[in-house]
Amino acid sequence: MCPRITPSPSRAAERLKEYLDIFDVAHAKRGKTLEYDIYRRAGTQWQTDRMIEYLQENGLIKGDKTKGYQKTKKGEIWHDILKKHSDLVGVLTKELSGDRRKRQ
Repeated sequence: MCPRITPSPSRAAERLKEYLDIFDVAHAKRGKTLEYDIYRRAGTQWQTDRMIEYLQENGLIKGDKTKGYQKTKKGEIWHDILKKHSDLVGVLTKELSGDRRKRQ
């Protein structure tokens, strides 16, 4: 690929936005997000656990299985960025991904 041509956006930013959207919908319904809400998007328990772990390690959510989960202030900011500029974030993650760098 020619370096002057912009690569297609990474799906990572789009997936992260989808998960953060779950928190908005669940919060509107019951004030917290349950593990099951995330499980419905993830599809398996292993993927659910990995996504929850990822979101917590990066400070985007807080909580636990018994009390439910909520977005943090940092999670709100990232969600706003992804809502407005997911295409730009997607391109950035594609450019910085290991696969992209190996191919050059």
